[in-house]
Order: sequence, then C-alpha cells, then structure tokens
Amino acid sequence: MTVPHGLPAPMASAAAMCCLALAWRAGLALLDDRVIRRSYPRAGTYRLGRGWAGPDDWATQRHRALTGLATASLLLPAALLPPSPWTAGAALLCCVTAAAGILREGSHRYTGVCLLVLLAVLALHQTTVLARGIPSTALVGSLASFFAAQMYLVAGIRKFRSPHFISGHVLMDNIAYNAWQAAAGSRDFLPVPRLPHLATLLRTPAFRSACKAAALATAAVEVLLGLGAVGLLPGTVTLLLAIPTHLAFTAISPRRIVPFSAASLGLLLLALPHPLLTTMSW
Repeated sequence: MTVPHGLPAPMASAAAMCCLALAWRAGLALLDDRVIRRSYPRAGTYRLGRGWAGPDDWATQRHRALTGLATASLLLPAALLPPSPWTAGAALLCCVTAAAGILREGSHRYTGVCLLVLLAVLALHQTTVLARGIPSTALVGSLASFFAAQMYLVAGIRKFRSPHFISGHVLMDNIAYNAWQAAAGSRDFLPVPRLPHLATLLRTPAFRSACKAAALATAAVEVLLGLGAVGLLPGTVTLLLAIPTHLAFTAISPRRIVPFSAASLGLLLLALPHPLLTTMSW
C-alpha cells in the first residue's frame, strides 16, 4: 500500500504520529502555562521531577512549546512530499530542532526518550535521501525494529519481574490516585470511579482479581509487541495488539499519555515493514 507521490505508508504514518506527539506535547505545555498565568501569576508551580518552576521558567517553557508546535507543523508536509534534497533537508532540520528542544527540557521520561528515538530514526531516513537520493528503508526499518523491540520487551519483562505490578496493586494504586486527582478538579484524569464508591470497589475481590488479570495481560502484550517488532509475529497481528493496547493506556491519563502512545506507534509502524530478523536474514 502506498500514499500519494509513492511515499511508503509506514513512513507517512510514522511522520504523522511524530507530528501528533510533538504538537500534543506543545499544546499541553501551552495549556499548563495558561493555567499558571491565570491562577498563580506570581507563585509558579511545582513540577514532579523538575522542582519549583517560577514565572520565568514557564515563559521559557512557553517559547519552547511554540517552537515545538511550529516544528511539528513544518515536519509533516516536508516528510509527506516526494523525496528530494530540499524536502529531506527541511525534514531533517525539523527533526534536529525538535530533538534539541526535548534535550533542553532535561526530561528523561518515557515520552521524551521515545520521541527522541523516533526523531533520530526519521532523521536517518532523511539523511539517506540526502546522501543517496533514495531512502534506505531496510536500514531505517531495522533500527526502528531494534529500538521498538527493546522498549516493549524491557517494559514487559520488568512488569513480569515486579511482584507488586503482577499482583495488580500498581493498577489499583493508579485507579485510586486518579480518582482522587479527578475529584480534586484535575482534568488530566478520568473521574472513574467516584470517590464514594472507591473504598468499596478496592475491597471487592472481583475487582482485585480483574486488576491482577489486567496487569498480567499488559505485561504479556508488551512482550508480544516486542517479539512482533523484531519479526517473530506477523505485522498485522502486532498492529492489532498495539492499537487497542495504547488506546487502553489512555485511561491512565487521557490528556498526558497521547504523546507517548503516538511516538511508540510511530516507531512500531517503521519497524514492521523491515523487522530486524528479516533484515538480518538477507
């Protein structure tokens, strides 16, 4: 299957996912900045893992977010146009600018790391166009396959090795935390369950069993996605597992987890046409 101008669908889809992740992250930063300026114009706020952020810090965040939004809006058309030195150069510049912005943030969370890897793979694709005139899809796909497999396999294996996670307690803790945050007025979390029913729900054996089953299913699916990324599962099966899994992840925080899911799916879309095992075989 191809998209207009003969561009492979996986590359177009991966570029779209990358732009979605960049634009969404920028939008969240701008929304946060708006809330801070309206509600706490002088005090600033505390950000988990980054410490206290005053008005000057948020002004810097706002400028970075605007740059990220502009980069995302330029990257997509540059990546979708027919391969040429001009479009490849523009897309490469966008990838480098976006990656530099993420590195300046100093964030080492999964979203930032996953986006950096996706940007690096997309940049490699554009570099091969500049160097050879045509993209090296096998090289790009094998690198995406390696990183996607590493991401999913490590996540799944770590979950299997964590008794606290496999028992379902991590999921229960998240549900309780999200319910309290939603009740306190945060729009980042779903108001489910309502606080009056939370204590009863947490004591219900059926609910605890469901959380344990969901934890086991999550770890198993992540391992399967890692195996699919290297070519041990058919690409269609891998996508059929990945899409509903990432949609389910949005229940953790519908507004905040979208960039991570978009970046992960973008990397996986690049990996599936040229998985590592298939590429190495020839």
